Amino acid sequence: MREPVAIGFYPGDKKQLESAVKKLLVPKQEIKNSLGIISPHAGYIYSGAVAGEAFASAKTDKKNFILMGPNHTGIGSPASLSAENWKTPLGEVRVNSELVERFSRSLRVDESAHRNEHSLEVQLPFIQAMYSTPQIVPLCLAHIGFSEIEKLAYNMLDENSFYIASSDFIHFGPNYGYVPVSGSMKVQLGWTKSVDKRLIELICDLKARDFYTEIIENGYTVCGFIPITLMILIMKKLGAKRGHLIDYRTSYDVQPSDSFVSYAGIAFE
Repeated sequence: MREPVAIGFYPGDKKQLESAVKKLLVPKQEIKNSLGIISPHAGYIYSGAVAGEAFASAKTDKKNFILMGPNHTGIGSPASLSAENWKTPLGEVRVNSELVERFSRSLRVDESAHRNEHSLEVQLPFIQAMYSTPQIVPLCLAHIGFSEIEKLAYNMLDENSFYIASSDFIHFGPNYGYVPVSGSMKVQLGWTKSVDKRLIELICDLKARDFYTEIIENGYTVCGFIPITLMILIMKKLGAKRGHLIDYRTSYDVQPSDSFVSYAGIAFE
């Protein structure tokens, strides 16, 4: 059993968590028969509204969820599956052992990559609140090349699953060692939103290689760009027409600071 490590990102008390998630699950659009979403993974106080709106706006009848997130810890294999059931204060979420076994023919099961990684765990309470008896396939991704991501998209394809890519967007400021533009906060926020707008357009237009190249060439601090690239490729294989931006915010909106992070919720159909 994979025990929670991200309590603090979300309430550790069951009733408080249930209440918090219920308040955050507010649809902004209705994306019927959605194939997947991009959802942020910061503390709920910062990115929970964006995540909740993305989950609530994307309608699916599927009960299997393939979660793809970045590896912040640097521990484990570059592409690591988890075969354990996961636990949150809302209870146990069972892993889809059949799919994990199929995917593990070309990928490693490596629990060490997941043990202290928060990016997938923070998605689970939303899934638990919305769906009865969901099953998951957790995948933790370090930096890999585009050709490797293309192979992974082929190997991870499953028409009966709903896909979730966990990522925040630009991390700006001295706390992140990333201050690409100087000037006032208005200038810095404006630059960040302009870059994010371009990246979101590439995502919604399903331009995986262009998105990946834009990040690599410019060094943009989008922590989950590998999962997002994989997401775009899988969405195209499943016949998605485009992505829809559900919401976009920054941590500066909640707590003004010279260091801030941006968040986008995107649904594919």
